[in-house]
Amino acid sequence: MIKAVAEELFAALNARDFAKLDQLAPDVVEHNAVVVDAPTQGPGAFAKAMEQAFAAFPDLRLDVEDMIAEDDRVVVRLRVSATNTGDYRRGAPTGKGFTSEAYYVLRVADGKVVETWGLGDRLAVLQQLGIVGSDDELATVGRIG
Repeated sequence: MIKAVAEELFAALNARDFAKLDQLAPDVVEHNAVVVDAPTQGPGAFAKAMEQAFAAFPDLRLDVEDMIAEDDRVVVRLRVSATNTGDYRRGAPTGKGFTSEAYYVLRVADGKVVETWGLGDRLAVLQQLGIVGSDDELATVGRIG
């Protein structure tokens, strides 16, 4: 049952079905907010945060690669992909795309997502978008000669 809730949540995200998000995660507490300046708990907080993410990345996809469930928790490994065509954190759209992995732990109670913990490779995203340099470029910063 809790795997089904997680599957519905990511399907609703990919479909941009905010009404369904509000049903599945009405009062979720996000311990690692998706969008820094979005509310992290309360009615509609998760949907509001995702709306902001979709504004920067309208084609954002969250594809479930692996899912493990036990007791009231679901761990999900995602492939995240998108193109930056809206304002994002440090300014104007880059027009570049990215693909990265993200991991989420969802706590489910009474068929609703009540807590989330997430971790994504933000450095890889920023590098692919051209916002920060590559690993090689970063390694040379501060070197003399």
